[in-house]
Amino acid sequence: MKKYPIPQLDLPLLLAVLMLMLLSSMTVWSASGFSETVITNHLIRCMIALCCLLAMSAVPSHIYLRFSPHLYLLTVILLLAVALVGDSTNGSQRWLKLGFIRFQPSELVKIAIPMIIAWLIHTSGQALDLRKILYALLLAAIPTMLIFIQPDLDGALFALIYMFFVLYFAGISWKIIGSIVAIVATLIPLMWFFIMEVYQKKRVLQFLNPESDPWGAGYQIIQSLIAIGSGGIRGKGWTNANQGPLGFIPESQTDFIFSTYAEEWGFIGSVFLLALYLFITLRILWISCQSEQLYNRLLCGSLALSFFLYTFINTGMVSGLLPVMGSPLPFFSYGGTAMITQGITFGIIMALCRSRPHRIEKSG
Repeated sequence: MKKYPIPQLDLPLLLAVLMLMLLSSMTVWSASGFSETVITNHLIRCMIALCCLLAMSAVPSHIYLRFSPHLYLLTVILLLAVALVGDSTNGSQRWLKLGFIRFQPSELVKIAIPMIIAWLIHTSGQALDLRKILYALLLAAIPTMLIFIQPDLDGALFALIYMFFVLYFAGISWKIIGSIVAIVATLIPLMWFFIMEVYQKKRVLQFLNPESDPWGAGYQIIQSLIAIGSGGIRGKGWTNANQGPLGFIPESQTDFIFSTYAEEWGFIGSVFLLALYLFITLRILWISCQSEQLYNRLLCGSLALSFFLYTFINTGMVSGLLPVMGSPLPFFSYGGTAMITQGITFGIIMALCRSRPHRIEKSG
């Protein structure tokens, strides 16, 4: 009888993801002004993400190692296609349309770069030297430049961060890390004058002093802070938020969905949500440490930090602790490509973390 692959699921991790999707659906319904179209699309995307999670978790772990270069090459090809024939939205050419499907190939970078860097280190041995670091920089630089010209400075910076997460778990020297931080700090003034666009500079100035332009660049963050503050300790209750549903917060169901959630559930609900994200991150790190294969540990550890990074940036920007960036809240913000990518990512994590190396039994 033919055996079919069985999903390798981590139950605590799966339950935490389902809880995020439940809270997300409730908040999207409220933030969208009770739009049946929006909540229907969101629930469909959640189901697709779960199906992707189940399917990817059933793939044997050695398949991911073998096909890491292929996924990387596919991602680069899709990014090149975006540069040549991609769809433009609000002045940015980031989308690719294939028939009735419209998606953002830069989302694949979240998976492709960690996979190719982990593959590079695994296949060449455990010792991390300068030559491997330079190879890693070269591999990461190609998709980074293709994302940068879209233009998407945030996405380009994230692509490099994904690479450094893998190198960190591979044991990169703190001297090298310190040198890179020093170089980046030196380049910041040059980025301000020669690289950053006008709208990106406005984001930074808005972060430093939102009240300087309360009806312009600072409007969104001010309204977000009003929503979070008005939630108080216990919140106003589900469907009782005002700022998002009444249109005071643009993108209230996408990047700024946490504002509506905090207004409805207050400080207690916000702490619970952040604790849920922290639990997921620590759970991935813990189960990845149990793996006996280097590739699995490097990839899962870097994906855990990437998940935490997006959570930290999103909640930080809506609460005024960080400049505004195009960073959705994982498994929470309304959006198709990001939600499905997260489902694929967690399917890979579970497949790698729950796998067991094949052992050859010795005959008597």
